[in-house]
Amino acid sequence: MNVQAREALRWDDLDSVKFAEERAMVKRLAEDTGLGEDARARIHDDAVELVKTARATTRSRGLMDSFLQEFGLSNKEGLALMCLAEALLRVPDAPTADKLIAEKISGGAWAEHMGRSENWLVNASTLGLMLTGSIIDVEADARQNPGDYWRKMTAKLGEPVIRSAVFRAMGIMGEQFVLGRKISEGIKRAKKHGALCSFDMLGEAARTSKDAERYHRRYLEAIDAVGKVRGDKAVELEHGVSVKLSALHPKYLAVKEEQVVAELYPRLLEQAKLAKSYDIGFCMDAEEADRLVLSLKLFEKLAREPELAGWQGLGLALQAYQKRARFVIERLIELGRETERRFLIRLVKGAYWDTEIKFAHQMGWPDFPVWTTKPATDLNYLTCARVMLSAPEQIYSQFATHNAHSLCAVRELARQAGVEHYE
Repeated sequence: MNVQAREALRWDDLDSVKFAEERAMVKRLAEDTGLGEDARARIHDDAVELVKTARATTRSRGLMDSFLQEFGLSNKEGLALMCLAEALLRVPDAPTADKLIAEKISGGAWAEHMGRSENWLVNASTLGLMLTGSIIDVEADARQNPGDYWRKMTAKLGEPVIRSAVFRAMGIMGEQFVLGRKISEGIKRAKKHGALCSFDMLGEAARTSKDAERYHRRYLEAIDAVGKVRGDKAVELEHGVSVKLSALHPKYLAVKEEQVVAELYPRLLEQAKLAKSYDIGFCMDAEEADRLVLSLKLFEKLAREPELAGWQGLGLALQAYQKRARFVIERLIELGRETERRFLIRLVKGAYWDTEIKFAHQMGWPDFPVWTTKPATDLNYLTCARVMLSAPEQIYSQFATHNAHSLCAVRELARQAGVEHYE
C-alpha cells in the first residue's frame, strides 16, 4: 500500500464514529476520564476556590471586568452585549449598524441591572442602555420595523447620539477580545500585558481566489512580524500564529479534496516554512465538523514534509465537542511517533455548536457529529485531556477553557500523569 492510500484510509476511518449513538458513548466518558471519587472532590474544592478568588479580584480590575461581572452570559442582556461586541465594530455601514443595535438592545430588561455594579461607569452605561431600549420600544413601528424607526429617531436627535454611545461601549468591550487592528498593535499590547499569544485574524473566510491570496499574504506578514520579535525560549513559550484553512481557499470542502490539496497546500507549506525559519508556533485552527478529515490530511502532509524536519512548532486546534476528538488524538500520537515529532495540540470545546446542530437537522443525518449536552462535552474534554497528557513526547498539551472545573480537572490529570510542562 502506498503512503497516500494509507494516509487517506486512516483519517477517513474516523467517520465511522462521526454520528455514533450518543447515549452509548456517554456511558463510557466518566470512567474514561480516570478520575476517582477523591480526585473529583479535590477538583470541586479547587474550582470553588478559584471562582471565589476570581470574583474577589475582579472588583478592582477595571471597567471591562465590572461590566462582564454585572451582565455575564446567563441572561439575554449579557448575550446581547456579547453579540454587539463581536459584530458591531465590523459592520461596514451605519444603516446596518442601526438595525443590529435595535435588534439586540430593544428586548433587554436593562432596568433590572440599574445601580447594581460597584463601578459608576457601568451603572451609567446601564442607564444609557435602559433608555435606549425604552426609546426603541416606545412605538409600534419600532417593533415592526426597528431599522426604520431607529433611523427616524436618530435623525430627530440631529446626530446619531445613541449609536455613537453604543459604538463607544462596544469599543471598550471589544478591547477585551481583540488585541489590535494590525499585527503590530497586537504584539505591542501582548508585550504590555505580558501575555503569550497565538495570533489569528478576525473575519477569515475566503469567498474568492483573490480573498484567499489576500489572506495568504496577511498570514505571511503576521508570521514575519511575530518571528522578528521572537525571544530565546522554547517554541511553545514564544508567540505563534494560528491560520484558518478556509481563509486560504474559497472551496475548502471535503468534496473538493483533490482541488483543495493541489491549490491550498502550497500556500500552507509556504507559511509553515516561514514559521519554521523563525522557529515559532504554527497552529492550524479548527473548522466545522465536515472539514475535520480534510484538515487532518493536510496536517499529516505537513508532518511528513522533509522541508519541515526538525521543527517542533507544528500545531493543531481540536474541538472536544466533536465525538471523534479522542480518536483524532490517538492517531496524532501515532503520527508523532512515526514522524519523530512533537505537536502543539490546543484542546478547545468548540465554537460552532449551533451551526453543527442546525446543519445536521437540515441534512437529515442519523445523529449529530457533536455532543448535544454540555456535560457530555465537558466529560469528553477531560477524556481527551487525559489521552493527550499520556504522551508528552508526541504532544505538548495546550488547554483552552472558560470553565473553572475543567481547568482544575486538567491540573489534576496532569499531576496524575506526572506532566509538569503544559499550557
